Amino acid sequence: MKKGSIVLLLMSFVFSLHAQNIEGSWYGIGKAETEYSEGNTYLTELSLTQNGRNITGQLNFYFRDSLFSNTVTGTYDHATRALVFKPTKIIYYKSNNTLTGVDCEVEAYFSLRFSRVESVLTGAFYATNNFKYTCPTINLKLKKNDVVVQEEEVISTIYEEEPTTPKELITTKVMEVSDPSLPLKGSKEIHQNFIKREKIFAKEIEVENNELKLEFYDNGAIDNDSISVFLNDKLVLAKTKLEHKPIQLSIQYNDSLPYNELSMYAESLGLIPPNTSALIIYDGKKRYEVLLTSDFNKNGTIKLTRKKY
Repeated sequence: MKKGSIVLLLMSFVFSLHAQNIEGSWYGIGKAETEYSEGNTYLTELSLTQNGRNITGQLNFYFRDSLFSNTVTGTYDHATRALVFKPTKIIYYKSNNTLTGVDCEVEAYFSLRFSRVESVLTGAFYATNNFKYTCPTINLKLKKNDVVVQEEEVISTIYEEEPTTPKELITTKVMEVSDPSLPLKGSKEIHQNFIKREKIFAKEIEVENNELKLEFYDNGAIDNDSISVFLNDKLVLAKTKLEHKPIQLSIQYNDSLPYNELSMYAESLGLIPPNTSALIIYDGKKRYEVLLTSDFNKNGTIKLTRKKY
């Protein structure tokens, strides 16, 4: 009995040390805390290295059609699980042009919450005194990479409150496509319009797995953008509205083709053209991020190739 208790105690101690490890890559989405659901979101990656209490790292975030990267420094208190960053800059949440957008000086405060299922950093960017009247708080919930790649819903619960929130209040669009060859409702009409538009290739990605999981987010203000998705010129998702929560989709890579094409077709442009979506691709334990832009003349497209062994 004593040996068993010691083993359990050691296992619990090792788990606690691992779960509270702040080092690594964290992913999530930032959203401005405002009275209205306006402004753009921040698709965020935070890569951290720890040396005692001192933290250094890289803050990367997609905003509209651009990627921003800042070096961050701060401290982590193991006892309170509090992570604090010194002031850095992020672009103003209502900027329409990333080249001329105004920067906000912000500080960051996060707390680490962990369990056997996941590790989560919950916190926000808070404007410093010089910007507190113009820049709102940006709330974030970041999940650690070694957990995210194993989860089915990944970032789909990014705005979920603590576990006391009723589960029925959390809504996510989930589309499972087991056979893309089956026609979807309205596919003929959509396909006729799809082939009239030019394909604009945003990126080429080499994947390892046959099944890929996709998540589409509106990368700007939620302004009623709607999309359809085509895989190898076949409709796999018909007219769906982009929101802060992800549209989730599973697709099967076709090995009989030299490469596969994944295209985003703009059903509408919303209030702020063009239609811009942040796409996250989960390839087993690997994760890719792509920004796709479509309008009534072009389809944002990526080329997928299969890694050969």
